[in-house]
Amino acid sequence: MFELTEMQEAVRSTAREFAENALAPRIEEIEHADKFPQDLIDTMGELGLMGVPYPEAYGGLDAGLVAEAICLEEIAKVSPSAAKLLTVCYLPMDAINLFGTPEQKEKYLPGMCAGTDIGSLAFTEAGTGSDPKQLTTTAKRRDGKIYINGVKRFISNAALEGTIVVVARDEGEDTCTAYLVKKFCKGYSLSSKWEKIGFHGSHVYDVFLDDVEVEESDILGGEKGGFDLLLGTTAIGKLAFAAVFAGAAEGAYGLSKDYIRNKMHRGTSIAKFPTVQLRTSVIAANTLSMKLMLYRAAQDAEMFAGNMRRVQAATALAKGYIADLSNQTIQMCVNTFGAYGGMEEYHVERYLRDSVIFPNIEGNADVQRLISGSYILKKDDSLIAD
Repeated sequence: MFELTEMQEAVRSTAREFAENALAPRIEEIEHADKFPQDLIDTMGELGLMGVPYPEAYGGLDAGLVAEAICLEEIAKVSPSAAKLLTVCYLPMDAINLFGTPEQKEKYLPGMCAGTDIGSLAFTEAGTGSDPKQLTTTAKRRDGKIYINGVKRFISNAALEGTIVVVARDEGEDTCTAYLVKKFCKGYSLSSKWEKIGFHGSHVYDVFLDDVEVEESDILGGEKGGFDLLLGTTAIGKLAFAAVFAGAAEGAYGLSKDYIRNKMHRGTSIAKFPTVQLRTSVIAANTLSMKLMLYRAAQDAEMFAGNMRRVQAATALAKGYIADLSNQTIQMCVNTFGAYGGMEEYHVERYLRDSVIFPNIEGNADVQRLISGSYILKKDDSLIAD
């Protein structure tokens, strides 16, 4: 069912080679310094990994969303943190690619595809995670200009030079509008990075916007079009994060198999024990089911691109399922190591630290089930292939 095209195979080969040869030797450096090396970002840009699904006209590979999922999965097998950093770069690119004017695409996408413009998306605030009506960041028109004021929370890549898409409530309205803002412009500042349990090297910040001035040409997706932009962008974003989660589980599964085969008991591998075989079978089934659902959701996102509600339901279903199952599966992988599973030297604990937050980023897993369940019950299409 999922026979890959020549382009998809090429993307997988490139991403895998980058992950195994360039990224893997740097994992300990990233984990302990809690900093992602700029030269690795540059390499991802040079290899085309920053522009996998975007048009060739803007420097992308035009390889599609299945290829994007494969790329992120391969990188996450080695480093969920690196894959998450790349995923966040895709979010503003998706917004521009889906909703930007030709001029905006020409201005921003080439640098983003090359990795010289590292993007962010700023919607979340301390008081809201999904309701635009509760946004306190506002855009006000004054003397023929537009000024943005407010605070955004948990914004990834916010300290890396590039473009940030800021969603702000329209003054005096329940609507919102998205704006293209250059990071570190006048009025843009950051908190210290949040200290968190996992995803070392991929940081989140509060972003402070103090009379940040934007122009009409910086409006992305039309005035009062912020909610539709969020709907479309996060629908694709859920797919990308699901790919990170599935790849992380596969990475932990690989470590688990290697440990089992090499751990000896009375001269033979612990693979001889039925309990170990049983646990491995469950881990393998979980990993396969995540991959199959991921690829199916990516196919749906390509096939039903004109029906964003349908795409959102499909990617929400996949994200909610994969987020929880990945976390559970990685815990099972850690348990195959016994007490060694908690030791840094055996590396699997890193996947567990990263996975703790899987169900709560890019949309809470239970909320994703509500989104998909509501669609399934309201529509004839149940998201299941005929």
